[in-house]
Amino acid sequence: VAISAVAGILKQLKRTHKKVPICPYEISGSPKPSSIQAGDRPDNQWLHYDSQSLPKTKEAWESCCFAEQIIYDHFSDPKFVEQLIKFLSLEDRKGKDKFNPRRFCLFKGLFRNFDDAFLPVLQPHLEELVADSHESTQRCVAEIIAGLIRGSKHWTFEKVEKLWKLLCPLLRTALSNITVETYNDWGTCIATSCESRDPRKLHWLFELLLESPLSGEGGSFVDACRLYVLQGGLAQQEWRVPELLHRLLKYLEPKLTQVYKNVRERIGSVLTYIFMIDVSLPNTAATKSPRVHEFTTRILENLKPLMEADEEIQNHVMEENGIGEQDERTQGIKLLKTILKWLMASAGRSFSTAVTEQLQLLPLFFKIAPVENDNSYDELKRDAKMCLSLMSQGLLYPQQVPLVLQVLKQTARSNSWHARYTVLTYLQTMVFYNLFIFLNNEEAVNDIRWLVIKLLEDEQLEVREMAATTLSGLLQCNFLTMDGPMQTHFEQLCKMRLPKKRKRDLGSVVDTIPSGPIFEKTFRMQKQGTVQM
Repeated sequence: VAISAVAGILKQLKRTHKKVPICPYEISGSPKPSSIQAGDRPDNQWLHYDSQSLPKTKEAWESCCFAEQIIYDHFSDPKFVEQLIKFLSLEDRKGKDKFNPRRFCLFKGLFRNFDDAFLPVLQPHLEELVADSHESTQRCVAEIIAGLIRGSKHWTFEKVEKLWKLLCPLLRTALSNITVETYNDWGTCIATSCESRDPRKLHWLFELLLESPLSGEGGSFVDACRLYVLQGGLAQQEWRVPELLHRLLKYLEPKLTQVYKNVRERIGSVLTYIFMIDVSLPNTAATKSPRVHEFTTRILENLKPLMEADEEIQNHVMEENGIGEQDERTQGIKLLKTILKWLMASAGRSFSTAVTEQLQLLPLFFKIAPVENDNSYDELKRDAKMCLSLMSQGLLYPQQVPLVLQVLKQTARSNSWHARYTVLTYLQTMVFYNLFIFLNNEEAVNDIRWLVIKLLEDEQLEVREMAATTLSGLLQCNFLTMDGPMQTHFEQLCKMRLPKKRKRDLGSVVDTIPSGPIFEKTFRMQKQGTVQM
């Protein structure tokens, strides 16, 4: 069935649903052929554009025939609709079928042109489809519902209100039956429904989606799917729904300490869209959407137990609903894991760079991130390492440079050689991505020089090697130069013996010294005082 209708007499048909029989052979004045052929025929020339007989007057417009009757007849026929639904809900290619935009356009055109004329026939089929959790049936009802929502754009309020009384229970049932195979289709359905639409005309939908998306009913997967569907609808609205964004943030903030990874990842992605419009531009009025810096300030307060701790932070929070003691440290680790997901998601989607408050999280990430790439590390360590890598590639504003350098210098004095090592890897990327900003700040260049040279003298071999690599790169790009003072400093170091390995108290924090013949040999030579810089 092809949908290619225009306005006109169609408006009268939509309101009165009066059947007007059309015989193309009578209109064209040509005899009915014995067999039907494709192509341009005398009986379809009346549908062509003819500048000599255009409906330019009211009388001509209202007397002009438009092809719609056959569509109305078929979609009013319960048997035809039943057969069509069975066909559309068949599985075509298992595992490869997706939300079909052509079928969506078919139903959008039907409900746009004929209002709610076909709803009584379709309603029983919709109720049957949403109750069936099979992939093909869920996809079929998602396509129909998306067409209904978009096709009802110009319906009267009475008809729209009646429609949503039908759709809301259907959507609640569909979201409760969502599966791994169908959550993408429902996300596409809601996003397509909200595209280029005034959110005030869809208030039934948004209020429904904001009804406790993290209710826990159906487990963590269903919670993540509800957030995914909600995110698809809000993302289409961009700047038009600041109130909904504030409401969603207020709802999510107490729930950031989620124990399930899939929910944390989805919350992180949703937070990215919540704060996406928070962009400061010259000569631009501030938006009413939630502020990143206000949110991050509250997060920093909740992460204080972790930031002030001296010992190494380990992920001891398992993905289960344990009823153990929920102390500040445990809650802080769960919160931190969600914040890491947010920062990683924001790195590739946000329109602005990290704000000052986010940079204050760096010391905590340096304490957690591992040195080497090892898949055996837990989620917390891997995410911290990835987050540092992404943040180091972000644009820095000139006023943020002193803060970042202060954080790096503070971490360079840490007891953990992993943290001191990670400072250097972060420094390399940060300088090269913000080269001209640093070159325009002589004090910043001097601070970086001091930092690298200090770590060249570090007691840990891995830190010294990374400092040498960092210095080499900075010299090669002419960020630093081997001037007289630097050369004199190195010449003096070459004449000095390394001090004996300092013993630590048993109660102090001890760096991890890698095992192996190379490190053991170096350690013995250092003890004998035979190794020189």
